[in-house]
Amino acid sequence: MGEWSEYFEDFPEENPGNWINGKFDPLGAKLQRQREAEFEQADKEANAELRQMIKDAKAKTKARSLLVTEACPQCGLETLNTYRISERFWLCECQDCGIYGKGTTHKQALQHTADALGEGLDWRDDGSLY
Repeated sequence: MGEWSEYFEDFPEENPGNWINGKFDPLGAKLQRQREAEFEQADKEANAELRQMIKDAKAKTKARSLLVTEACPQCGLETLNTYRISERFWLCECQDCGIYGKGTTHKQALQHTADALGEGLDWRDDGSLY
């Protein structure tokens, strides 16, 4: 016996994809699959637009939350940005080496960043914690 697709070409009534609600309807099944594909594409586009809106809003919040730039515990450069996103959410991200950490206080965020030394963390690859 050859491939399943060859078998279903010879015996379309055996293809479960050609049945809708217990009735053999290959044309109706094809139309249904096309409608589902169109819906999925529209959904993908809408979700992409929504994700971009969220990303832009987070970038604006992050930009206005920059508190201080200090020495990075990993690379030693003055490129460790500390953000106070909210009263209980602090974030540290090095703009050079990419190490990062978060915490409920500035001290805790710095400690989590220092604890991540040598782990190969990079917020630019992994995505920001915010």
